[in-house]
Amino acid sequence: MSDYTTKKNNSDGSIIVSILVVTLFLSTFIFSLIVLANSSLVRARGRVLLLQSQYAAESGADAAIAQLNNNNTSYVGSGGEVVILQNAQYKSTFEVTVVDGSNSKEKIITATGRVYAPANSLASSFSRKIEITAQRSTASTSSSIISRNIIDIQSGVKNIRARDVYLNGYINMNKNTTTLIAENITVADKNTGASNCSIGGTGNLVKPTTFADPSQTKTRILIAYNNCISPPGNLSNANFDVTPNLTSISKIQSTLVPWSEFMDTTYQNSAGGCNDWTTGSSPRSIPSTGNTKKTHYPDMGSNISTLCGTSGDLSLGTNRYDILDHTHVRASFCAASACKPTFFNPDTGAAGLKFVFVEGTINFDSVQTVTGSGPIVFVSYGADPASKSSVCPLGGAVYLGNSGDTIAPAIFFLANNGLCLDKTRFGADPALGGISGKNLYIATNPGTPFDLGLDPNFPVSQIPIDLAWRAVLYRRL
Repeated sequence: MSDYTTKKNNSDGSIIVSILVVTLFLSTFIFSLIVLANSSLVRARGRVLLLQSQYAAESGADAAIAQLNNNNTSYVGSGGEVVILQNAQYKSTFEVTVVDGSNSKEKIITATGRVYAPANSLASSFSRKIEITAQRSTASTSSSIISRNIIDIQSGVKNIRARDVYLNGYINMNKNTTTLIAENITVADKNTGASNCSIGGTGNLVKPTTFADPSQTKTRILIAYNNCISPPGNLSNANFDVTPNLTSISKIQSTLVPWSEFMDTTYQNSAGGCNDWTTGSSPRSIPSTGNTKKTHYPDMGSNISTLCGTSGDLSLGTNRYDILDHTHVRASFCAASACKPTFFNPDTGAAGLKFVFVEGTINFDSVQTVTGSGPIVFVSYGADPASKSSVCPLGGAVYLGNSGDTIAPAIFFLANNGLCLDKTRFGADPALGGISGKNLYIATNPGTPFDLGLDPNFPVSQIPIDLAWRAVLYRRL
């Protein structure tokens, strides 16, 4: 064999070896890429599912806050796993527990989110646990006149004076001799009539002679649609700043003030029970002397108790009641027969504000407060009684009649349903501290001897509106 042939065979063998080495290298490289890609895909899927478990935990916490905001403050958790998503690849669940925090306005929510992959797995593949501290707070405060729906001012009314007016629906004034005098008027909706009136009817708007803020010189009118009271209509002038068709006005979500907002677990039953309201000489102390914080009548439950008064009805008569602490009453006031009571709060100023939470309705022919009384807020949780429908077409869970003169500048009435002033007479100006309800029906007697005036100095800033549980602290466990 020649040298040439030998060299050629050697070269062929070297090429084959080189091809084998390159092929082995490329195969190893490609296999490594496949392994790496598959590993990355597995890690990516794991991260997605782990993130899904976190989302599930956060969904559980959101659900718990929703339960609390549905006035279910006794909610203690889901009682097990709740499935929120399931398909062929995986199943997602949450489990929640809720315990009290450091006070009555705080809850600690622990939520665990789990993902089962595949969906029929007996044990979770991924889980996340989070802890949410939720606190109850308010987004805004009340006004002198506040309505979650309509303010209907009847034809007999002459003047209404208030500092601030805020409502979700619309104002309807039924006579051209009716005058609404306010510093600020905010209306978030309209009457569905052709003119789309946020403020409508035949009455008059008048600016006050003085303002609480000396720098303010005009009545501010903020409305979602049209001001159909002219002047000023939709145009500003020397007396009014008018902003019509304003889409950014937020509606009031709730005026509910639960008694637990101001009465924590240190409050107890009154030693004298509901007899505090019905027996003894006038004035009657609420609670009885020496029973500090013993002002549940009869206990911490909700709704009317037949054990209080006469089958859940307290007749207050013409007696005077000294309100010494926040009070929770599981009864109606004067449901069977309207009363004419007098109230007194010895603690003055905003810091001395007292709340009287009434599970039922309030039915007064008239009401008065003692001169120098501190502020009192009466909150009625009761439904609109059918007995008032003929004179209170928009509801009358809180009702003021016309037997005697109402002189109660230290009282703010807040009804979760309708509030009705039925031909009510007033013996002073201001006559009330403020009024609030789902609907306000105002049919007060004109000038006998005074019109309806609301005290501009009543501490409405202490009355919470849109109370809600909100997450204030997030922690991953």
